Amino acid sequence: MWHSTVLWTNVSEENGMPQGQFWIVNSDDALKKFQQHIEEVYKKDRYLTVTWESGKKRSLKQNSALHVWCSALADTLNEKGLDMRKVIKADVDIPWNKQSVKDYIFKPVLEAMTGAESSADAEKVDYIKVYETLNKHLAEKFGVHVPWPVKKNE
Repeated sequence: MWHSTVLWTNVSEENGMPQGQFWIVNSDDALKKFQQHIEEVYKKDRYLTVTWESGKKRSLKQNSALHVWCSALADTLNEKGLDMRKVIKADVDIPWNKQSVKDYIFKPVLEAMTGAESSADAEKVDYIKVYETLNKHLAEKFGVHVPWPVKKNE
């Protein structure tokens, strides 16, 4: 059962954007309240600029899991002697690290599959789709499989 959530707060001026309000609409009740608010503001000022985003962005847990996976993949590729030269760039012997896995393996596939230029812009479902694509490719081409991290309850 979904509960109604309507949140709003003033957003300080940033990058030339005027101060405004931020709403999360995730239920029918929240939608009605948001619509009422928009109607009230419009009736008062007769002018509105509205922007929105839809879909849930990746969670902090997903972002943490991505970083754990990038580190584990970097270690595995390095242990197998598959430096960056052998996997993506033929010129220089460069060992992998968490950031290079994220920048040269994960992000390009994320952008190709979703259009998201940053892992912070990814939807919740995107991480696992990108992981599954990369996992299949790395297993077929290099015999490398690194499972997606799952946080164990302590």
